[in-house]
Amino acid sequence: MSEPDFGDVWDGYHRQREYEEAEHLLTQEHRRADTLIEHRPARPDPKPPKREPRRTGRTDQLWRWKLAVLERDQGCCVHLNPADCREGWQSHHVVAQQELRRSRPDALWNPLSGMGVCGLAHRQHHSRVRPILLDDVPPKVVEYLCGLGFGTYLERRYL
Repeated sequence: MSEPDFGDVWDGYHRQREYEEAEHLLTQEHRRADTLIEHRPARPDPKPPKREPRRTGRTDQLWRWKLAVLERDQGCCVHLNPADCREGWQSHHVVAQQELRRSRPDALWNPLSGMGVCGLAHRQHHSRVRPILLDDVPPKVVEYLCGLGFGTYLERRYL
């Protein structure tokens, strides 16, 4: 039988370095794990308990207004074909809420100040990609808002 080949001195040196490096990494891992355990608090930080969302009179008004508008329009006033609608039904204030609050706060939550649209038409209108036309706004809404003095606003905003 021949003697096993253990290689020369340099092979032994490299094997020893690999062994020491693996041992060093293993010890560092154990130290990290021990450190994490030592510094972990006895119990988690107390966080305030989650509270129920507040139901204010304004949110109740908003929900009542949305439901009344959607019930009246029965869907989207912009798209004639329901297959073109995307992203659910939403209520849209024909005159901006800020404008209504400033000049006619009594008309803010009146269902005749809004119209039902799909989410796609609503998003496109507010980003001005495809604004809602005045012809798409229900005639009762236009009549009501013109009676409040928003005729020029509608002509300017709804082309």
